[in-house]
Amino acid sequence: MSFFDKYVNSKFYQYTDIFFKIVLLNIAMIITTILGLVVIGLPLALAAGSLSLRAILKKNSLPVFATYIQILRAIYKRLFKVTIVFWVILLILLYNATFFYSGIEPFNWYYFISFTITGSLFIFSIVAFYHGLILSALYDLKITAMIKHSYLLTVAFILRSLAVIVLGFMFTYTMILIPLFSLIFGLSGLSLLTLSILLNGYKKIDTLENDLIEKVEQFIA
Repeated sequence: MSFFDKYVNSKFYQYTDIFFKIVLLNIAMIITTILGLVVIGLPLALAAGSLSLRAILKKNSLPVFATYIQILRAIYKRLFKVTIVFWVILLILLYNATFFYSGIEPFNWYYFISFTITGSLFIFSIVAFYHGLILSALYDLKITAMIKHSYLLTVAFILRSLAVIVLGFMFTYTMILIPLFSLIFGLSGLSLLTLSILLNGYKKIDTLENDLIEKVEQFIA
């Protein structure tokens, strides 16, 4: 066997290949975020990025940009409504959390408890937002049902939700401290994080996992 064959079949090559695919995916996600003016673009990029990563990691031969664009084209219309609704929910919760926080000093139990509740709801709503994006890509449900199931999944996978919250904030803080890191690995890294922690949790629900596999196959067919 030649040196080239040994190199191509080595673990180092496989990991390097995956790394460069994640970097390329990050570029595609940044472009989507910018073109979508962040508010629409960022959620869309994270959902399409997670589904693209899932497909690419299962089939290494898939081209990054083509796979991402195929999935993006298949889901962008389906995600618009749930994106707007969750942004409104997050803004309301953020406003309330800010209001109650401003009333804590001098210390007041009512404001403290209210801030704790609304702050917690805000954080867990970010996780529910992600579930809502994935569910919207898979199913045609009414928005009320979509929101309900998004929060149910967040609660059902509470440990995974807590893990992705902690690691997600650490990852985001790192991107803020090191801008170059975000350009190379930022958004695709977040997608990899949510894929590893949240999306892989769907394996515990056979119907959801089977529908996810089927839909992703349809998107890249």
